[in-house]
Amino acid sequence: MSVLARWIVSCALGAVLAAPALAAAPQSPLPTPARIIDATSPKAPVTGMQIFVPAGLDRQPRDRSGLAAVVAQALLQTPVDGVPLAEAIERVGGSVTFAVDGQETHFYLEATPSHFAEAAALFASALVKPAFDRAAVGAASAYVAKRAESDNADALQVGMAMYRSVYLATTNAGLPAWGNSATIAQITPGDVADFFHENYVARGAIIVGAGAGGAGLSNGEREVADALPDRAAGAIVRSGELPMHANSRELITHRDIPAPWVVLGYDAPAPGSPDFPAALVLESLIGQAVGRGLAPPFVSTPAETERPVGSLYLYDTVPSAVIIYANGAAGDPSVAVRTVATVVETLTSAPLSDGELSLAKAQATGDFLRDEASISDLSWIIGNFVREGAGDEYAAGVLAAIAAVTPRQLQSTAKRYFEHYTTAIVLPREGRP
Repeated sequence: MSVLARWIVSCALGAVLAAPALAAAPQSPLPTPARIIDATSPKAPVTGMQIFVPAGLDRQPRDRSGLAAVVAQALLQTPVDGVPLAEAIERVGGSVTFAVDGQETHFYLEATPSHFAEAAALFASALVKPAFDRAAVGAASAYVAKRAESDNADALQVGMAMYRSVYLATTNAGLPAWGNSATIAQITPGDVADFFHENYVARGAIIVGAGAGGAGLSNGEREVADALPDRAAGAIVRSGELPMHANSRELITHRDIPAPWVVLGYDAPAPGSPDFPAALVLESLIGQAVGRGLAPPFVSTPAETERPVGSLYLYDTVPSAVIIYANGAAGDPSVAVRTVATVVETLTSAPLSDGELSLAKAQATGDFLRDEASISDLSWIIGNFVREGAGDEYAAGVLAAIAAVTPRQLQSTAKRYFEHYTTAIVLPREGRP
């Protein structure tokens, strides 16, 4: 299971997007500092565009955690043609969503090909004249605070945030994506306007067009790119305050949850690294072994009470990470820890046989195909790979790279990345009914 299953809203277009024509095209020659990349398919029924702006968690102050999300939400609520932007885009048959990551905020805009240019023009209009008055910021803050409250009750999100806060501690990139109620309450219209002015800029922005191509997409890309001012983003905010000791290997917190969760965090190679394809195979193999017992002969198939457990490859973060998680409500979460240890020990002690490696590659191939099964997923992957410096066409070569992984590469990657990890434990509060 990949990070995309959590963060990106799927468009359920996997069959269409399996076409070879979806390889990323070279950067558009449009005269704009924003980088524009196309990954179009003549068979796609809709057009999509992923817009990455360098307005991530790393550019918001710690005492204004949640600011990046409030700015993005306020943009979606900005009146365009008399109605909020999100509603205006819906009226032309489209949709727009956003997500906030450590290094950027990204918006996903989708519409039918015949209406895409109109939807993009609405989005560009909001970029040119956003509404950040007190009422707008108050409404956006209320929405973001509810999302923060929801995440704070999600043990998996809490565990991953604990891990990220240690390994991203030199900047604020490890702050919670939705902030927390205390810091959100401190956000003012001036904070929102300043953050938008400093970070919603063309330099460092990436625009990925996907799905059906044509004039509507080209015009939409140009209009959105032109709406971003030609300047660099604000400085990354350095963090001098660590929520926990950076050398910790076991982190513990409490939440109002019914059962304990265990989250294991591993450093992992980023896209573009020679180890990335082998790490994809390893993550898939370990996730299958922990979650469904499909990696014989390493471990026996887990009982039903030992689920849900699984793995996530966070290759959208800097640094990248692999997460293994186990929910104690389904059984003893230490089973997952022991399973991972068994798999890693087996992998590092001797190379896989050809048959075992073929199975592991097939699992990784299927996982990656699911990752790019929709227009939103594919455009998100391409944008992140470009951000990592892997290149415009890197995504198109990942499957071939997985197929080329050797037993020795898998073994050396397991030794390099999977022998050391940080454990985040989320426990129920004492006295919880």
